[in-house]
Amino acid sequence: MRECVIIGRPNSGKTMFALNFSGYLGAKSVDVTFRTYDGLVTCRHFSLEEAKRELCGLGLHKTRSLQSMILRMTVGKTAVNFKLTDTCGVSEQIHPEENIRKGMAQTISLLRSADLILHVVDLSLISKDFVYSNCSIDHEFYHYGIFKKSYLMLGNKYDLNTAKENFSRLSTAFPKAAIIPVSALHSQGFREVKACVARNV
Repeated sequence: MRECVIIGRPNSGKTMFALNFSGYLGAKSVDVTFRTYDGLVTCRHFSLEEAKRELCGLGLHKTRSLQSMILRMTVGKTAVNFKLTDTCGVSEQIHPEENIRKGMAQTISLLRSADLILHVVDLSLISKDFVYSNCSIDHEFYHYGIFKKSYLMLGNKYDLNTAKENFSRLSTAFPKAAIIPVSALHSQGFREVKACVARNV
């Protein structure tokens, strides 16, 4: 089964995207498999609203390990199952908590086997200086994704007032990336994301 992996900074909207994209594909509930860095695997069943309440939050590092869901998508005349995996957010700093450091390492390790990388970037954080910087974790993900080729960047929070100007900056900063503006919260841009996922599953 092919796997789409969602990566990005902490609090960029990865988990909200994963859950609302599941709903966009028709899921009313999800079975989430949690895989910790030390090999512990657990599974829980959620309604989508329950999952949003428990798994999403405004604090950094709400997601600390891999969280996978098996989803179904119609591709042409056939239905295809694929795995969508949410990950621990990665930042440049060495985090003081060991379990978060190991969660970040787990995220990076998973990239090698991903069939499609969905890189979520928070448009509200794209400043003028960001365009001229080439040393952020987003740039590292970008360069790896371009090399791997099965890579899509999602400019999240496109519903915010500053988003259009910041999306232009994002496109300038990552000229080789296919970038789709999305709102994970309001499920905007999901048709285009679905089309890309369909080509890779």
